[in-house]
Amino acid sequence: MIISNKLKTMQVIAAGLTVFCAACLFAALGNKEREGKDNPGIPDAVSSMSDGETCRLTVVANSGTIGDEEKFARMVIEMCRENSFQSLRLSTDIEGWPEKLDIRVYLRKRDIGKREPAMHILYEPADDGENYDIRNDEGKYHMTVWS
Repeated sequence: MIISNKLKTMQVIAAGLTVFCAACLFAALGNKEREGKDNPGIPDAVSSMSDGETCRLTVVANSGTIGDEEKFARMVIEMCRENSFQSLRLSTDIEGWPEKLDIRVYLRKRDIGKREPAMHILYEPADDGENYDIRNDEGKYHMTVWS
């Protein structure tokens, strides 16, 4: 009787571990499938680096393709100016708004580090001798886009 109680306890523990592992596996697979599906087609910045003057951003398009590259680039620039990315906010409290934007765009987050960027956006003032910022001096800037 003592042996059968230990055996039953071990069976219950093994069944519990099996259910727990299965639940973890389903949760992990569900998160992998949802990557980029929460906001399909809406760009999101996933990393930034600033050297005081230039802000370098990595942006994901959350889409399989980018149709009109110039229209997409303008949307990304506007999201930078409004500081409205979902996953990242530009820090403007110490150094202020950046003077230039250097943006690499990937179609999906999983492409970062595995593929070349789908496009590159450079947003800089036409007159490099002046101090402008992307938020307050929109008319002084020009945008260059290439694939």
